[in-house]
Amino acid sequence: MRLLAALAATILLAGPAAAQTPSAAQPPIRLIVGFPPGGGIDLLTRVMGEGLAARLGRTVVVENRTGAGGNIAADAVARAAPDGNTLGAVPAGPLVINRHIYRQMPFDPLTDLTPISRFAAIPVIFLAAPNAGITDIASLRTALERGPVPCGTPGAGTTQHLAVSLLMRALEKECTIVHYRGTGPALPDLLNGTITLYTDTVVTGLPPARDGRARAIAIASPARVSLAPDIPVVAESIPGFAAETWLALMAPRNLPEPMAARLEEAMIAIARDPAVAARLRELAAEPVGSTRAELAEAIRQQDAMWGPVARAANVTAD
Repeated sequence: MRLLAALAATILLAGPAAAQTPSAAQPPIRLIVGFPPGGGIDLLTRVMGEGLAARLGRTVVVENRTGAGGNIAADAVARAAPDGNTLGAVPAGPLVINRHIYRQMPFDPLTDLTPISRFAAIPVIFLAAPNAGITDIASLRTALERGPVPCGTPGAGTTQHLAVSLLMRALEKECTIVHYRGTGPALPDLLNGTITLYTDTVVTGLPPARDGRARAIAIASPARVSLAPDIPVVAESIPGFAAETWLALMAPRNLPEPMAARLEEAMIAIARDPAVAARLRELAAEPVGSTRAELAEAIRQQDAMWGPVARAANVTAD
């Protein structure tokens, strides 16, 4: 058994960068994701999995393990053997937000996982009701100077919720947070003016902005995104402001360095593939392809950023 394990590791590490044919001699890689099939994170995970299969010459099986805001899936990765056969497609929530809002965490995202690469970023967008008279960050500030306005989110503790809280902190203003169970029930209230502001991802927020039903104020990415280059980013009005969700490849703690380096190399190549980048943009995501060091630093920085925001928002979850 030890010989077979060593052979499997050797094959994983020795494969060339070009696409390979999966080998039946190796077990499939389990790529665990904490969200249900058919959703945005799941679809991005499947693009990731296809790329890994081609680059590593391994069969990759996506395994959906939902619940607890992605914690169940991330914990399964953290508890897996560090042999390269179990990996996780993990979004920002379980890595940099959940430990600040869940009363108990089954794993420590800062120590129990091996960061490999940030695969894709999913921009957050701020939308205003069409008749609110709010067209940009400056006019939002003016509206808030008259008093708090109702601001909708797709749920407590989501990146979108904390993004609007972060924006209010940056503006030194307050709004009245209204939580919905997703964008579906929130959008009608935005369109009829029941809520003045809504924070969404571009996946579901960009279409109503494009067809004129809502007004896009700004996107919260560090710089303008190729998905919507005409929409300004918050950082143009508030330097340094950024709030976005993303998807990263993570492995169990103590993954051998050669395996981690091989996976990092594969992920960077996948994200830089023009065909993959085009597919990601079709799914309203921006390709990233970070190094391991860049992902580890992003996790540390965003964990430090979201902690005070979550505590100030008084968000808790079981």
